[in-house]
Amino acid sequence: MSRFGETVPYDRTAIRTGWEALPEAVRATVVKELGGPPADIRMAGGGFSGGFAARLRTDSGAELFVKAAGADRSWALAAYRQEARVNTALPAEVPAPRLEFAADLDDWTVLGFECVEGKAPTFPMVPGDLDLMLEAWAKAAEALTPAPQALLDLGVRADPIDGKLRQFTGVAEGAQERFFVPGPLEHRLAELVELESGIDKAMESDAAMHFDLRPDNMIVGASQAWICDWNWVQVHSPWFDTACFLVAAHGDGHDADALFWAHPTAAGVAPDQLDTALASITGYYLGESALPPIPDVSPYLRPHQRWSGLAAADWLAQRRGW
Repeated sequence: MSRFGETVPYDRTAIRTGWEALPEAVRATVVKELGGPPADIRMAGGGFSGGFAARLRTDSGAELFVKAAGADRSWALAAYRQEARVNTALPAEVPAPRLEFAADLDDWTVLGFECVEGKAPTFPMVPGDLDLMLEAWAKAAEALTPAPQALLDLGVRADPIDGKLRQFTGVAEGAQERFFVPGPLEHRLAELVELESGIDKAMESDAAMHFDLRPDNMIVGASQAWICDWNWVQVHSPWFDTACFLVAAHGDGHDADALFWAHPTAAGVAPDQLDTALASITGYYLGESALPPIPDVSPYLRPHQRWSGLAAADWLAQRRGW
C-alpha cells in the first residue's frame, strides 16, 4: 500500500486470449516461424489490452515472444499492427526487443519478437532497476533525436495535442465533467488551466518519442533494460516521456525531481515546462480514471490511471508549494 492507495500489480494485470483459443491459421504461422510447436508457453502477466502475449519455446530451444490480436480486440489489433511498422524503423541503438516476423491473417495480426532475458518491473522498484530503465531511455532518446528518417517515412509526425492533455481546460469550459482531484489541487482550476495552456510549446521538438513510457512498458535484465510497446511514437519532446516515466517513481517514493534533472533529456527544459507537463499528465490520468471500465480491457486500467494521477498531482503540488 502506498500513499496513493494500493499499487497495481503490473506483472499480473492482463486478461489474455490463450494459445488454444487462437485461430488455427495464427497458430500455424507461429509454429512455422518457431520451427516447431511450442512445448513451453509462458503467458505475459502484464498489460492492459487483452491480446495474446506469451514467450514460446520449442523442444529444440527456439524461442519467440509472440503477440496476436483479432477484430474482437480492436484496440490491441491496431496497436500491434502499428508496433510492427514502427519496430523495424527504430535505430539499432534503441534498446528494444526486435521484431522477427509479422503477419496479417484475415482480421488477425501476429508478431514475433526476439526473447530478451529479464522481468517486468514491480513495486517497490529497486534503485538499480530504476537506473537501468532511465539509462535505456537516455540511449533511445539520443538515437531518436532528431527523428530518424525511417520513422518519418512511415508517417510518424507531431500530431496536434488534443483534449486528453487539457482535461482541466475541458472542465473549466464545461466541455467535460468534473473529476476528483486531491486536496492540494482543489480550488486551483484556474492555475491548472494556465499551466496546461503551455503544453503545445513544451512538446515542440524535432525528435521522436515513445509517448507511453512507463515502467510496465519495460523489461529489466541483469545489466540493461529494454523498452517495449512502440505503438504511440510521435514527433514531440522526449523529456515529456521522462516525466511520464518518473510519475511512477515519485509514487513509489523515489526523488523524481532529482532523477528528472539528472537525465540527459532534461537539458534545456525550464522548470515551468515540467510543471506544465505534470499538470497535463495529472489531468489526463485523473480524467480518464473517472470513466467507466472498457470492455475486454484489463480491470486494472482505471486503478492504474487513478494511482498515477494522484502521484503526478502530488509531484506537481510539491513543486508548486501547494
